[in-house]
Amino acid sequence: MVNLRMREKLESGGIAIDCWLTGTSPSNAEVIGRLGFDSVVIDMQHTMASFESVAHCILALSGTGTTVIVRVPGNDSSMIQRVLDAGADGIMCPLVNTVDEAKAFVDAVRYPPLGKRSVGAYRTSESIVDHFRRANKEIFSIVQIETIEALANAEDIAAVDGLDMLFPGPGDLAVSHGGDPILDFADEHMAAWHERIVEAAHAQGKWAGLLTFGEHDIARAIAWGYDLLCPAMEGGLLVGGATHTLRTTGELILSGAGQRARTAG
Repeated sequence: MVNLRMREKLESGGIAIDCWLTGTSPSNAEVIGRLGFDSVVIDMQHTMASFESVAHCILALSGTGTTVIVRVPGNDSSMIQRVLDAGADGIMCPLVNTVDEAKAFVDAVRYPPLGKRSVGAYRTSESIVDHFRRANKEIFSIVQIETIEALANAEDIAAVDGLDMLFPGPGDLAVSHGGDPILDFADEHMAAWHERIVEAAHAQGKWAGLLTFGEHDIARAIAWGYDLLCPAMEGGLLVGGATHTLRTTGELILSGAGQRARTAG
């Protein structure tokens, strides 16, 4: 059974909120899933996550109701189909540059006649037949627009049948244009890239999603028309929470040091 929380939020016209999972801890994944995020993205591309650890996180998340998207390492049909068979609710594919690459991705995600996915999902809570009949409508498919070539082809990629969402990779887009991987959403050139990607997606009845880093980025993403916002990353939440606790505890210790010394004397 596919967790449809994110899709239902988007189809109702709302903006979905996602948390990016950068680790491989099933218990952390379950905690995040129970907080109320519409979706999580489990990242296999830029982490040490193995297929087994991702499968364990999918299991931990399956009872939370949160939509589970897995960003696979690349456009590899065998890995995409294994992750889907393990119970993922959707797939994000990085570095999709052309229509042919987008179609190859759809082939891996969708069952015939829309795609070429092999039948054999072993973790469905429904029969294989029922899963087959529903999956093409319910499984979520996302391609990342991360290069000059992909941006030039954004409108054609968005038109590929079977895709649900375009999702830029701002750092790679900046590097592809000859810059550093700096996520300056206030930059007029970067703003133009985002506006084009959103327009390309919406023109074809598709959605657009974006990683955001702070309130100003969130506000810009909303203004640009993004439908899925990813304002939280597991690693960032861990560092932020731990840093805050360490700092405030240290300040309390310092402020109470004199009183404690007098009491002890």
